[in-house]
Amino acid sequence: MKRIILLSFLIFSIVAVNAQEKKLTRKEKKAQREAMLTEQTKKLIEANTWQFNATQMLPSGGRTRTLTTPYNVVLKDGEVDSYLPYFGRAYSVDYGSTDSPMIFKAPVADYNVEDAKKGGYTVKFSAKNKNDNVEFTFSIGATGSASLKVNSTNRQFISYNGDLVPIEEKEKK
Repeated sequence: MKRIILLSFLIFSIVAVNAQEKKLTRKEKKAQREAMLTEQTKKLIEANTWQFNATQMLPSGGRTRTLTTPYNVVLKDGEVDSYLPYFGRAYSVDYGSTDSPMIFKAPVADYNVEDAKKGGYTVKFSAKNKNDNVEFTFSIGATGSASLKVNSTNRQFISYNGDLVPIEEKEKK
């Protein structure tokens, strides 16, 4: 009888300790994840090689749209590869053109990184697509959440929300 009581007490003690560890572990996991994301973001910014995955588009003259197709901006080797949708007013365009002005690959000019006041970074640079100068301004949080504001000489302002991540390697077919 004493063995059963002792064994029961031991089992309940182990269960109680495990329950307390799981509560602490959840907080620790969150803190560990945030620390890992902060370190990853810092390394990406320092290397000037990263990818912005857009999840939301905010046209200046329309409603916010959630993006279901993967859109991104890749910065690598001093070159920007922009693949973003565009909705807004165009002041000057090629006759009959249906291409998005935010889909292009070009060298980066005037690249500048600044530390943000509350942690994170502000990254600014410009590039030239077919017939337009495009200015990119990224506001990047310490854990990699980011917003992008795009100014163009021939088009209305637009912004995007998303995340900064390492560059995804494309599958070769």
